[in-house]
Amino acid sequence: MIPVAYFISGHGYGHAVRSGQVISKLKEVCPDLQFHVRTEAPYWLLQDLSFPVSYEKRPVDVGIVQKDSLEMSVEETLHACQDLHERLPVLVEEEIAFIKQERIRVILGDIPPLCFEIASRAAIPSVAIGNFTWNWIYRAYLSGFPSLLPLIREMESFYRKADLALSLPFPCDMEIFSQRRPIPLISRISTLDKVEARRRFALPAGAVIVLISFGGFGLERISWEKLQRLKDFFFVTTGAVAGKEKNFLVLPEALPHYEDLVRAVDIVVSKPGYGIVSDIIGHRVPLLYTSRGDFPEYPFLVEALKQWATCEFIPQEELLAGEIGPYLERLL
Repeated sequence: MIPVAYFISGHGYGHAVRSGQVISKLKEVCPDLQFHVRTEAPYWLLQDLSFPVSYEKRPVDVGIVQKDSLEMSVEETLHACQDLHERLPVLVEEEIAFIKQERIRVILGDIPPLCFEIASRAAIPSVAIGNFTWNWIYRAYLSGFPSLLPLIREMESFYRKADLALSLPFPCDMEIFSQRRPIPLISRISTLDKVEARRRFALPAGAVIVLISFGGFGLERISWEKLQRLKDFFFVTTGAVAGKEKNFLVLPEALPHYEDLVRAVDIVVSKPGYGIVSDIIGHRVPLLYTSRGDFPEYPFLVEALKQWATCEFIPQEELLAGEIGPYLERLL
């Protein structure tokens, strides 16, 4: 076997979801690969793999601290990053010991800066996969939080040690990597048709179904009561607890099979994140999207939506108030 370490950002679900697709394809091409996943993303995001992977929950990056899918806290992000960087010497030594013990041959990263420093010190090659880097994200907040600068500089020194970057479509600034190669879109694609997908989740066959999709952070502030008054639509979402109303369904069990849920619906309502943008492009489902705040990746994904998808923008205040009926009708 050829041991490979895969470090995955714990920010949201998108990094882990697409990493699972990469792991699956690499295993198909080279069955001798043995994967060791290091991340704070939940293990169930990798449970659809048809072969076992070693998984350990490890702090590898911070991402952006969020209260829910639409509200970020840069101040809390700064403090969390400072805490992590204070622990880096110990974390690096622990990971190097792990790499030597397991005889890891290569490190893949989507896209925590730490893993490229680890690879460099362990004298093994490393490959980055992504469409942005965290130093680039954090630089957007420097004017309000100058204490980010030393952290950014350390991240940049780590990223520069990657041997190769595989750059996804809709890339942001990836100039930090000296060796870059563009790759195609990575997306889960359902093997079901719409009828089969609706049957799988016990969704009404003839309804106009709208998926409310706000990922791992959720969005409890939305007026669910107002949505339930829109009788021309059937709404579905995922959550920790199952629930059912006349035209509303909460499906906790759908999370590991999200591509099948996207296949089942007529419209998705979400913020532009790389995972959901890839999903709706891959399944050709219209998207009603809202602003995700001051996040630097946002305009790049909006441009991708305008070029590759059927989409419409809704202001946050109207979405949270449940005033989405006219937008859904226009999209249809």
